[in-house]
Amino acid sequence: MLSGYYYPNEAAAPLLWQPVLFAYTLLISGADLLILAALAYLSGSLRKAVPLMTMLGIGFFAVVLLGPLADLGSPQRAHLMFLNPHLASTPVNPGVSLIAVQGLAWAVGLVLAALFAVLTFSYYSHQAALTASGVRRMVFRIFSLNITTAERYSSAEKTAKAIAVAMLLPMTMWGMYPASMLLTQTWNPVWRSWTLLPVVYFADTFVVATAIFVLVYYFWRRKALERDVLVPVLKIHAAGSISVAALTALQMAVWYLWSPSTAEMTSPLMPLMYLVIVFLMLSFFVSIVAIRYPFLSPAVSLIAFAGTFANKWNILINAQLVSKTGLALFEAELHGQWLLETVSPIAAGLALFLILSIVFPLEVRVDGQ
Repeated sequence: MLSGYYYPNEAAAPLLWQPVLFAYTLLISGADLLILAALAYLSGSLRKAVPLMTMLGIGFFAVVLLGPLADLGSPQRAHLMFLNPHLASTPVNPGVSLIAVQGLAWAVGLVLAALFAVLTFSYYSHQAALTASGVRRMVFRIFSLNITTAERYSSAEKTAKAIAVAMLLPMTMWGMYPASMLLTQTWNPVWRSWTLLPVVYFADTFVVATAIFVLVYYFWRRKALERDVLVPVLKIHAAGSISVAALTALQMAVWYLWSPSTAEMTSPLMPLMYLVIVFLMLSFFVSIVAIRYPFLSPAVSLIAFAGTFANKWNILINAQLVSKTGLALFEAELHGQWLLETVSPIAAGLALFLILSIVFPLEVRVDGQ
């Protein structure tokens, strides 16, 4: 028997069938890795890391739409998102489809990233074609774009820099997409009051991106780690970790000072928020130590993964357990093959990265060698 006023959404099931969004933490980090690759290429300060960042970024970013397609429930109609995007408000369909905007940004960003990769690796592909044979030789010749001299490669670099600049906008849009999607769910009082959610989500995903790079780079070059590659990325990771920890603490303070009712409503999220702060502070300190002792690099990444996983669980699951009134709490029920749905897109991204690493180099000298 119900007592008191009954809000309509109290009977609605929360979006707990969307733990596939956890895959976004890893897959959207591909966009952040491509942002890092573009900035490194433009600045020239971390050029050795550009190939690995680019291949990891494209591998994850290329499959990022698997999450939205799972959300649609009708993936066979996904092509309509590109052929008939809902980009303008009409009397029949008011508002704008956020995923339609992001879908176009994904297509543009992926094309730009592919062009960036081909141009930056063109001279290497020519050199590889000289020693390869069979199908591999043909593939390398195609990707060389007939750039057979260092002079031609210098000209290609100018185009690559223009593409790197153009790449920043769609990649930043995707870095902000999950938080934007959550904020449009205006029925959720936690998301609506989470003032720092966009910047926290973006910074959190940036932490994941650097953690992935550090982990992959360590196991790839374990016996020949280059400090001029590893140290700058560890510093970026440290800055990201301390930023997420600080922003999380600031959000807790905002809720506490906002009003007693807001503090009470968000109290179920507080234990994990403390855990997020602890993990990311620990990742910060370990990354500082790892600058001097590189063998600690895997620990940096694993601790960061634990902290960002806890953060995403809080944002995506715990926040949905609070009812519209803020006075009741749902019980989490994860149905179906949610774990498989979460892992599958990540596995697809890793598989694509491994395929790309066969065709393209994971390291190129600054002069294209």
